[in-house]
Amino acid sequence: MEEEINDKVMFDYYDLEGNLAVESVWAAKEGNGYRIKNIPFFAPNIAYDDIISVEDDNGELFFDDIIEESGNSTLQIIIFNENDFAEVTKKIESFKCGWEGSHLKGYISVNVPKEINYLPVKSFLGNELENKKLDFKEACMAHNL
Repeated sequence: MEEEINDKVMFDYYDLEGNLAVESVWAAKEGNGYRIKNIPFFAPNIAYDDIISVEDDNGELFFDDIIEESGNSTLQIIIFNENDFAEVTKKIESFKCGWEGSHLKGYISVNVPKEINYLPVKSFLGNELENKKLDFKEACMAHNL
């Protein structure tokens, strides 16, 4: 049976200026919770395939708590030069990581699946950071080094 991914769950987070903001993330109803079905761009401490509980506020679903962690990690990356975008995303894909592009130019979120060794990914991103091609944030880390 294929799951229906037709619910949006709202996550509160603080933006770069320290203002409270809201991100909506696709989720699929699963038992008493919802399974996250896209990679969060801004919300911290949440990853693709995590199962969460929600509060229903007049038909809008808001994140309440994590029921079950997926073991996946979420990275948030800004690629400074659009000429480097294809090279960086292709390399991320070579590590068997998925990514999604946002409405902000050069800004992507990356899912590092639980079965993937994170060390080569981190090493690559560290080198690209030193070369001033990108900056990244480990927004939700389930992987240990």
